[in-house]
Amino acid sequence: MIPVLGARAMRAADADAIREGTPSEVLMENAASALARELQRAFPGWTRVVVVCGPGNNGGDGLAAARLLAFAGVAPSVFTLGDPAAYTGGAAVNAARARALGLTLRCLGEAGELGRFRRALRECDGIVDALFGTGLARALTGGARRAVAAINAAGRPVICADIPSGLSADRGTLLGPAVRAAVTVAFAAPKPCHILPPSSGLCGRVVVADIGIARRILARRAGRLWLAEAEDVRALLPPRPLDSHKADFGRLAVVAGSRGKGGAAILAARGALRGGAGLVTVFCPESLEPCVVAALPEAMTSALPESHGALPERAAREGIRALRGFDAVVAGPGLSTAAETVRFLEALVAGTRLPLVADADALNAFAGRPQFFARRLGPVVLTPHPGEAGRLLGITSAAVQADRPGAARALARKSRAVCVLKGAHTLIAMPSGEVIANPTGTPLLSTAGSGDVLAGLIGALLAGGLAARDAAVAGAWLHGAAAEALAPRLGDAGLLAHEAADAIPEARRRLREAAAAS
Repeated sequence: MIPVLGARAMRAADADAIREGTPSEVLMENAASALARELQRAFPGWTRVVVVCGPGNNGGDGLAAARLLAFAGVAPSVFTLGDPAAYTGGAAVNAARARALGLTLRCLGEAGELGRFRRALRECDGIVDALFGTGLARALTGGARRAVAAINAAGRPVICADIPSGLSADRGTLLGPAVRAAVTVAFAAPKPCHILPPSSGLCGRVVVADIGIARRILARRAGRLWLAEAEDVRALLPPRPLDSHKADFGRLAVVAGSRGKGGAAILAARGALRGGAGLVTVFCPESLEPCVVAALPEAMTSALPESHGALPERAAREGIRALRGFDAVVAGPGLSTAAETVRFLEALVAGTRLPLVADADALNAFAGRPQFFARRLGPVVLTPHPGEAGRLLGITSAAVQADRPGAARALARKSRAVCVLKGAHTLIAMPSGEVIANPTGTPLLSTAGSGDVLAGLIGALLAGGLAARDAAVAGAWLHGAAAEALAPRLGDAGLLAHEAADAIPEARRRLREAAAAS
């Protein structure tokens, strides 16, 4: 896991590294090297760039990067927000080095320079944004605001030093206007703004660069927010033995479906099978059984008594008895929130100790009372989207989105469950307060049924023996990676949820092959 550090923690980590013998100028040079290296890797055809530098250390990173790009044959036009003579510390050193190389530092505050800046932006291949880093805590005004507006209006790709200027490192909400990046090079560690929307939407592709701060220092300064890595997921999914048997990989029950919503049961079961479950049985209203068999013959079925097309309370005893011998259960996709079905779910959740994935209507049934899950003796994974999380917590979905880590933590704490808050950079929260952000995924997943597939996938991993935390992390990662694999063909819209399910094995194979190639 990569620690995600806010502004204060990052300053402390910088100070720790300096105290332990890494000079601040070395950290700045390493950051600039990472920025220049990524620019040349991501945009190999660039020959003319505009580098715009702020008044602090982020500006110093930009000045050093301009010098390194010039050495590499890329022609930089360098603009500073304030008087270059006002730089101090490492930034002053790099301003002097840039001048010694023959670079002209043009101050945007001087007469005519803003117009020159705009012309340079129109004529360049791309832009390096080094205006502001982790220290920004308020909306941009004056010359900084005008500079950002000019950058965004230029229509050129932007690579940002650490953070797109205008964003707060510590939050996902926007302070005001900010640079729209194609690539952001995060120095030493990702920041909350890189993974929390809507700020994360302005960061483009985020590359985390080692600048010489030891991993143990970053871990020591870490709070409770982490970013999952491919290596973390790979370790949870070892290759299967040659002599393995379907019973070795878990028996999963999927309790799902009602009249008009049989597809949710089918998609959850498909996600489970593609996720590697050895055996999957769909428990559904008896009238839906033929549909499930026809659509997914690989799954078994168990028909339960129904009332008006949904599962009533009287079906709970039979269902609980039939769950003996299973390793985990997914409940909720397409079940409905009829009063009788709510009572069925109450009995089911309380009546079994199996590891449980509660999704969709198994969440809506407990709106305003997440503590119901805390009384269970077995592990629980909740998989809400922001609307469902809001209903559980008694707040609006807008309030959930305004503080996604806080909402995920509150729900995990109140339910004593692992909470998978779906969305851009899905968050996996533990009752302890730890939150893990998932780095994979695309807008393709914004389609009906993708959550059903995810619930089935997490259920398969639970049934296969993973702990609730690990199943949630691995499931979210694979689900997002499956959609990423389809993006080159589909773009950002038009995914059918079953296609995401069918791409899961390929995502798992690529994960393993990436390790073999490294």
